[in-house]
Amino acid sequence: MKALKCVHFPSLCLPLALIALASTHESGVAYAGSIRETTALFPPSRAQLPRFARPSPLAEQASAGFSLLSPLDGEDSLQPPKRRFSGMDDHQDKNAEAIYPTCGPAPDANSLACYNLVTGEQLADVPLPGQLTTTPQRHGKDWYVGTSRGFFIRYDSNGVWRTPSFGLHSQLFFGPDSRFFMKQLASGANTAVTSPRADVRLGWTWHASANAEFVGTPQFGGGRVYVQTANQSLNAYDLESGKLVWGVRLAPDVQLRLLSTSLVLHERGLLVGTSDGTLLLLDPKNGQSLWKQSISGGVMDRFQAVAAPVLALSEGIIVSNAESVTQRINWETRSSDWSYGAGSVVQPKYDEGSVYVAGSDGKLHKLDVRTGQLRWATPLPTTSPLVAMTLLKKDNIVMVAAANGAIFALRMADGKIAGRSESSSYGPVVGDFFAGRADKGEVCLSYRTPGYACWAWNAADSGKEF
Repeated sequence: MKALKCVHFPSLCLPLALIALASTHESGVAYAGSIRETTALFPPSRAQLPRFARPSPLAEQASAGFSLLSPLDGEDSLQPPKRRFSGMDDHQDKNAEAIYPTCGPAPDANSLACYNLVTGEQLADVPLPGQLTTTPQRHGKDWYVGTSRGFFIRYDSNGVWRTPSFGLHSQLFFGPDSRFFMKQLASGANTAVTSPRADVRLGWTWHASANAEFVGTPQFGGGRVYVQTANQSLNAYDLESGKLVWGVRLAPDVQLRLLSTSLVLHERGLLVGTSDGTLLLLDPKNGQSLWKQSISGGVMDRFQAVAAPVLALSEGIIVSNAESVTQRINWETRSSDWSYGAGSVVQPKYDEGSVYVAGSDGKLHKLDVRTGQLRWATPLPTTSPLVAMTLLKKDNIVMVAAANGAIFALRMADGKIAGRSESSSYGPVVGDFFAGRADKGEVCLSYRTPGYACWAWNAADSGKEF
């Protein structure tokens, strides 16, 4: 086991156990490389703060993950301003490490937090009306956040770090005025909330409300933001005013068994998956259904939901149900071009004529995108479901994570396992991989603890062609 390391942010120092990574499997099989943890953060909870609501079972299923602030204007990261390094000369300041803001759920049930991805320094702490249940997204110069209490909020960006802002006295959300705020929110007005105190400026532009948790990852286009709720509704809001443009119930006759957060905005329309195994194409202008297709393997699936976002290609739509089948749906005929017997709860990935499917059968499958023919399938040595996948094109590696935190690196050419980590002590993985530092080749995972850890693939022989 590697030595403990300490992540610092204001007044807190948290030791984190690094996962020991084996260069050989238990069976003695040598791997061509290794998966190395580069950074991790799991801040302790300040349990003394009151909470608006404990997570519901549905919100637990839809727990939000972290997201890295997208670079703007060609920047790879944010450079620290000189005022943060008082006393340093110009040479030291120029070589100061860049800031990589990442935002996600805080340890407290009703708070969103932003940290420097690398050091763990806290950059923002934003109280929320409920638990964070969507992955926070930055679009334009604003942030969009959904909560377990049925609120969807557009936040201002704050200062040099471009993180969400709630105002100077945001702790009032935890104090005696919290009931006042919540009553105003519950009124459903799509405006900034007023305050009983003149010195309080709330840092949001507008809010909208629904009768269920907001879930998944919002999509943006045409001056609107599209977001799902846990009762299988899809809502479209005007970006400027927050006004509800339209809302549709996706599967009104289905009892929820497995939550779906499958939503992709494509030039042809909104591609939405439901818990009854249906793929819908909706008109973004009004929410009307253009067509629908049942994604079924022809068996009595226990979990037939289209749970993961689809992969929309010019060749067609690659979509999986949760248990038994992956299909390519033809854009024009609206029918299946081919069907392959492996379901998935992970978005498929595409590269050079091939589709990668992290199957619910515990195998990683590589298929020909044109015919659906199997090129290879590799069983992964884990009994935990596969929940995340990403392609490291530079090294020709596909990386897969299981729900228990075990990570596997496979060669894209032949599916051979080239490296692996042991199962994580950080708890269940939430959501797919998100990008870390590009120059380090990092990929990161969110955990339900909550917190995040980033990983990098290291080939044992850098000159080897995979």
